[in-house]
Amino acid sequence: MIEQPDIETGQRKQGSSTAIIYVSLYFLLLAFFIYLHSISAPTEEKVKQVIGSIDFAFKGIQQQENMVKAKELGGDEMGLAAFHAQLKRVYETAIPLIESEVNQKGDELQFVLPTSQLFAPASPVLRETRNELFEDASRILIRRSSVAPTDMEILIDAGERLPSAQQVESNIDAMRLTALVNSFLKSGVPARNIFVGMKSGKEDKIRFRFYIRERRENQFRKEGADL
Repeated sequence: MIEQPDIETGQRKQGSSTAIIYVSLYFLLLAFFIYLHSISAPTEEKVKQVIGSIDFAFKGIQQQENMVKAKELGGDEMGLAAFHAQLKRVYETAIPLIESEVNQKGDELQFVLPTSQLFAPASPVLRETRNELFEDASRILIRRSSVAPTDMEILIDAGERLPSAQQVESNIDAMRLTALVNSFLKSGVPARNIFVGMKSGKEDKIRFRFYIRERRENQFRKEGADL
């Protein structure tokens, strides 16, 4: 019978097993830290991708918000506000003491100014210093009419009593209205956009009203109506 050596009594090399365990733990820790580093340290490409995604998303949201705001303020409302602002700048720059008023709906702008600001006493001829005023106002009105049909009324005070049909031709206020209309026509405003009227009153003032055609109900004379 052959005797097998007792494993327990076999000779061992001291320290060999300890070194193996140490090396194994070292590589295990090294692999663990490499793994942590790989999932925690962002690369330049990843950073660019993340930033690009955030930037694209933000711009998309911002663009959507701008489109919503433009839709809310767009169309006729925004054009009308710009139209009023430009007219006010033109009239108030030329005549600082002019009165301006917007109605409650916000679709009609009116300027009231003394007749003496446009005409010399007892004269139906416009002051030359006002040519630029009517040229600029005409340009703005024409531009606005390309967006929405916009008309203008000119109303003049004619004293205590309105002139009769026979007196109109020689009436100074009628001649002043003609001069005002001609100044706008000369600057390119179509005749269909201009309405004129006279009222009894001692204020000796002239009123300019700008309004959207289909929203106006009290024109002096509606288009197509009999004179």
